[in-house]
Amino acid sequence: MKYERIPLSGKTEPRGTDLVDRLERQLEQERKARLEAEAIAERGLRELYESQVRLALLQRITDFANQSNSFAEVLDMALKEICLHMSWEFGNGIRVSDNGRVAAACDTWFASEPDRLFPFVEASRAIRVGVGDCLPGRVLRDHHPHWIDDIAAEDWLARRPQAVEAKLLSACAFPISIGDELVAVIEFFSSKPMIDKDAILLTITQSATQLGRVIERERARATLLHDALHDAMTGLPNRVLLDERCRSAFQRLSTGTARLAIMVIDLDGFKAINDKYGHHAGDALLVDVTGRFQAAINAFQQSHLQAGHATLARVGGDEFVILLDSIKDESVAEKLATLLHDVLRPPTQVDNDQVTAGASIGIALSGPEYDDVEQIRRDADLAMYEAKASGSGHTVTFTDALGTEARNRMALERELREAIRDKQFLLFYQPIFALTEDQRLMGYEALIRWQHPTRGLLDPGAFIDAAEQSGLIVFIGDWVLRQGCTALASLHKRMVNKTPGCELPFVSINIAPQQFLQPSFAQQVQRVLIETGVPSDCLRLEVTEGVAIIDADRTRQVLEEIRAWGVRTSLDDFGTGYSSLSYLQNLPFDTLKIDRSFVASIEDPKSRNIIRAILDLANNLNLSVVAEGIESPEQGRVLVEMGCEFGQGFHLGVPLDEKSAFALIDQRRAA
Repeated sequence: MKYERIPLSGKTEPRGTDLVDRLERQLEQERKARLEAEAIAERGLRELYESQVRLALLQRITDFANQSNSFAEVLDMALKEICLHMSWEFGNGIRVSDNGRVAAACDTWFASEPDRLFPFVEASRAIRVGVGDCLPGRVLRDHHPHWIDDIAAEDWLARRPQAVEAKLLSACAFPISIGDELVAVIEFFSSKPMIDKDAILLTITQSATQLGRVIERERARATLLHDALHDAMTGLPNRVLLDERCRSAFQRLSTGTARLAIMVIDLDGFKAINDKYGHHAGDALLVDVTGRFQAAINAFQQSHLQAGHATLARVGGDEFVILLDSIKDESVAEKLATLLHDVLRPPTQVDNDQVTAGASIGIALSGPEYDDVEQIRRDADLAMYEAKASGSGHTVTFTDALGTEARNRMALERELREAIRDKQFLLFYQPIFALTEDQRLMGYEALIRWQHPTRGLLDPGAFIDAAEQSGLIVFIGDWVLRQGCTALASLHKRMVNKTPGCELPFVSINIAPQQFLQPSFAQQVQRVLIETGVPSDCLRLEVTEGVAIIDADRTRQVLEEIRAWGVRTSLDDFGTGYSSLSYLQNLPFDTLKIDRSFVASIEDPKSRNIIRAILDLANNLNLSVVAEGIESPEQGRVLVEMGCEFGQGFHLGVPLDEKSAFALIDQRRAA
């Protein structure tokens, strides 16, 4: 008899066959789970491996990018590494230009089989497309990656025939950007489908980021290099770059028959514009002049095939230099200089005014006598200074004679500096007499002499021009003013001690235009009067019409200021200037000095009439008159008959050293 066991739960135990089925199902589930786990593990390992391979690729590209400043080198390496990693046949680099409107191949590419892919490679190396054209043009259009799954089906692809012939199936292109700017495109072609696009996108996008950083560094380096070699304001080559190009051009001279020319250009009137309108006006003028010069040079080179290559550089405040390299016609430099003068004639708008600046241009041409280019630069500079001395708007080409003269002048300037330092100057004094019967000694004109250490005692004619051209006349003039007043103060003291209440003589000091127009000139005169104790009415300052020509308003202000203190003023060499009558009308003078040229030719009726007119004019304007250069009794007699009050000259008294000149006072009184 069979019994069934009843479970405590009230459920019936399964039969034997059901248990077996259940176990088999459980084993199958476990087997499937194990297979799935193994598949997941295998896929994970594969993804991990692929990730590690991709990371290794990116690491290699990153390391190389960090070690190189050349985009071409890094791009070449990256294209090769990506193609080998992806098993692609071709990779190509393309640069973007024209503000993002053009993409052109930069001849950096990789091909796994160059011979088989030759027609396609050649077409890709020459590709140049606009926005939307071909594969790179589509990236240019929207700055996004683009894919082609079947090249044969894409008739818009310009290189489709060559790609199909090379059995290329798929392609992709990716942007390389710096911020929002698209700077390059990289494209790849494969004979197999590009399936895992997410992995491809990740790999190439990260590689493109590294390539963009290389371009950014390359740009920064180029900017630093440009700034180091160019003028910040005008963008022209600076002295450093000019020197480099000059040396290179000079070295090339030995290999051919062409020559080089160097033109040194200095703007005339630039400082006055800066002083009157401010530095912003000067900067605007420099930028405008730069544009005019560049346009003129470009036009000149197009019309003169013998002009060679020109480099325009700014080497100082208002100084430009032009290097003409490989010229075959020696006259081109002077022809270009004429054109530069012409383009400067129209005025430049500054604020609400128009200003004009001329130019002084010096030219030097290469020749067998030069050992280096610096000698040519030096001689062009000397020629420029000679042009400037001739007046605004002149050009001078260097010659041997000019070189000798300029070097002598430079040597003289150097000796003048030493003379100022070593106190080699002396003052001689020429007496000024009343042309009345008693011929009283009224005062002295202080005349400078140079006790040169090797050439002996030199008259002003041997050095005053050089002192004025170099600006040293300001220092020399200050010394003359102080020394003359110091000597006169000493004479006054001796006279007063000997004869209290006696009439004191004056001293007349010649003032150069550069000295007179110094901003502190009036204060300097006042300081000398106070420190030396000379009465202001015993000091007379002689100026020429050159002062008024430079700045008539400034001259009037200074004259009025110093005359308010009691200092007397004289207009020297009257009658020899440009518009003497207008100066007399507008400028406050006390005395006119008749130039010695009229006195020397006093027998000529024309000169006598001029002297008579000057005396009549002075009488009407209540001015005293001193005749210079009286060298004979006859000249003195005629001047007295014509009513001239005072005179000086060799007939009356030659210039003497301080001791001898001031001794005349005692001699006159004793007589």
